[in-house]
Amino acid sequence: MEATPQVDESPPIPREDREVRSRGTRAARRFAPLAVLIALLSAVGAIEPSFLSHYALNVLADESSVILILATGQTVVILLGGIDLSMAAVASLASVLIALALPATGPGGLVGVLALTTLIGGVQGLIHARAQVPSFIVTLAGLGVWSGLALTVAPTTIPVAAGYSAVGWLEHNSVGIPNSFSVALAALVGLAVTLRRLPLGRYIYAIGMAERAALFSGIRVGRVKILGFALAGLFSGLAGIAMVARNSSGSPTIADSLLLPSIAAVVIGGTSITGGVGGLGRTLIGALTITVLRVGFATIGLEPAYEPIAYGILVMAAVALTIDRSKAQIVK
Repeated sequence: MEATPQVDESPPIPREDREVRSRGTRAARRFAPLAVLIALLSAVGAIEPSFLSHYALNVLADESSVILILATGQTVVILLGGIDLSMAAVASLASVLIALALPATGPGGLVGVLALTTLIGGVQGLIHARAQVPSFIVTLAGLGVWSGLALTVAPTTIPVAAGYSAVGWLEHNSVGIPNSFSVALAALVGLAVTLRRLPLGRYIYAIGMAERAALFSGIRVGRVKILGFALAGLFSGLAGIAMVARNSSGSPTIADSLLLPSIAAVVIGGTSITGGVGGLGRTLIGALTITVLRVGFATIGLEPAYEPIAYGILVMAAVALTIDRSKAQIVK
């Protein structure tokens, strides 16, 4: 005797209800990073009330500045559907070059180093776009090249004394806010406004959503990618300046530990790792979340070994919420 097939007799979900659920899901994904940040602040503040004092929040803002700068540049590349694994290495190289240049050239050396790091990013973008090499591979190779070059130029830490005032002002406060954080925030806001006002922003999102469609629509995909990676190089140089100001020295490994946190900040903030979805406002939330983890763990006395575990859990959760599964098998 044949089994009677089971028929799903449940009534179909009305279109209006489906739209409401869809909007609710999008809203939950949009505000989840902010909710996580608030929850972390509340949890650490409950365990150690001094964490929410004005002094502690100032320390938090200062600590977040370099991660925020790196994450801002990384956001542009990720929105394009790529990734830049060399940013921390370029920042370390920039710190070494700045430490060597400041005594002789003063502020002029900063401009030269920023021009060089922008060129480095642009060259990597050119290789990625013209040679059709995945950005992961290009920048992984760049990580080795720029790290090795930094070690060749300066095998050890280079202290900065003469000319330090050109960057030292970043470690001061203005109107109760660390200058380093103000500069990082201003750079993020300036880039966000630029991307919103100029066609470049629309091009970046279009390429991240569907590169082939963007190409067929007349967007110069190669040029936009080169510019995106050049911006990442520029922000790597800015991060190098901030690190020299903080440590009064340059080192070939000074920013190496910030690669994973800066990428995690972008993803935890809600920018999709597959590109085309997200934004710089979300990156600000992600950078603050990462910094709360870094500073909060030390404040409440947890072992540093738990920090990367927390990064991993948050990144996996963020990717699961934001990834575009229709592009999950595509490597750019």
